[in-house]
Amino acid sequence: MVRRFAASLSAFGAGLLIAGAAVAQTGDENEDSVDSVTINGGGQSAGRTAVNAAAGNNNQQANVAVIALGGTAIASGSITQVTDAPAATTQSSKSASISDDAFAGSTGMVAVNVTAGSNNQQANLAVLGIGIEGRVMTDALLSQSRASTSPIGGSGEANAPEIATSISPGAFAGSNGLVQVSLVGGERNSSANIFALTVAEGTNP
Repeated sequence: MVRRFAASLSAFGAGLLIAGAAVAQTGDENEDSVDSVTINGGGQSAGRTAVNAAAGNNNQQANVAVIALGGTAIASGSITQVTDAPAATTQSSKSASISDDAFAGSTGMVAVNVTAGSNNQQANLAVLGIGIEGRVMTDALLSQSRASTSPIGGSGEANAPEIATSISPGAFAGSNGLVQVSLVGGERNSSANIFALTVAEGTNP
């Protein structure tokens, strides 16, 4: 069985570099289990906020951010997620949710991965290059691969698992900046958000 996660970051600038990466993987789920994960209120975060929450099996999650600021700004970031974990044999109910006010009033860069399922991959990648007077360049690369692509049971089957996902209306109310969210309550899913921004002196982003 292969479960591999890799994140590479590089930035060149005169003033500021911020980078972060995270991965979470879980083991086999129990028969007739209920996988449930909820992010509750707190809100009002500032700067860089990165959250991973998982309930299920073989999940891979990553939040990566790179910022280059200076006379010459070159920023690059990449994420690779690979797994050949076997398909889960159980059919459990799954629930993933983000509650009211969880990230309300946040400012800056917010990245959130929430999953309740099996063999899921999630990634949020943000690369920013802000140049003052010289060359500005950003590069973002993402790769995800899974062995299994078929679901355990179809929705029309009598024993098909119940799956529910939800984001409360006020979960991100009043937030400013960059917000990346991946919410998965199913199975065998790969999801990603990629953001790249290049800003040179005298231009508007």
